[in-house]
Amino acid sequence: MQALERIEISTNWLTLVYLLCLLLLVVLKTLNHRKIFEYSRAIFLKGFIEKKVVERVSFFNGFNIVLFVFSVVVYALFFLYLAEWLLPETEKNFELFLKIIAFVFGYFTVFLVLDFVLCHLFEIKNELAYFVAAKLGYSYNIALFLFPFLIFTTYAFLNSYILLSVFLLLFALSFVITFINNKNLIINKLFYFILYLCALEIAPLLIIYKITV
Repeated sequence: MQALERIEISTNWLTLVYLLCLLLLVVLKTLNHRKIFEYSRAIFLKGFIEKKVVERVSFFNGFNIVLFVFSVVVYALFFLYLAEWLLPETEKNFELFLKIIAFVFGYFTVFLVLDFVLCHLFEIKNELAYFVAAKLGYSYNIALFLFPFLIFTTYAFLNSYILLSVFLLLFALSFVITFINNKNLIINKLFYFILYLCALEIAPLLIIYKITV
């Protein structure tokens, strides 16, 4: 019987990605330790989104850009493991990770661009302000929560099913809290809520799909 050489796929690049994420967290804490602490418990912090709506801080500042990059990398890692779990034949490599991170970056970028265009074109910034702030705030919060679970999944052999369960739980919580806090707004201004869902949730996915397929 001829011996077969065992081929192991190096995952050293994953370690470098995690180190990048840790570096980004250090930068965030250095820039504003109070704000990163607030984002880490945004789902459970009453009045957090209302505060962000009132502040109306520009996206183009150091803290927001670094947090955006961190979240994009974390979501790319999450979808990488999700793809591996749903499609066992999928090879978890750096090339696939780059494709996923490009998709995630594209989705959030299109979301931000459409938000800017719609709010200024239709002058509905006040109507959509809360939903946009909630979308970004809770997305960042979920990314911060997912990060340690991703580390455990990689180095402590945590089941990917647990990782998915954590994501779905956090996503459901953010959706329910957003609905409860805005049920009057959603009911009274149902048109704007539907516009938000179609333009800022569904449209980015369709645009990225058309570009990549």
